[in-house]
Amino acid sequence: MKFVKVLAAVAFAVALTASLAVAADKKAEHPPGKVAGCCAKAAKDGKTCDHPCCVEAAKNKKNCEKCKGTNEEKK
Repeated sequence: MKFVKVLAAVAFAVALTASLAVAADKKAEHPPGKVAGCCAKAAKDGKTCDHPCCVEAAKNKKNCEKCKGTNEEKK
């Protein structure tokens, strides 16, 4: 009976660890093509963002990662 309890506890611990690892992987991803907040706010006003980092990223046809955008533009 003691062996069954130990086996159940180990199985529960493994399942819990695996589920937490999968959840952490999914949470870390950003959706592709996320525009930085400052750029979205400027676009809403009909302007372009004037941050130097955003201007440099726009020249390379990318979103500014420094301002929390992803590195790929939406297609």
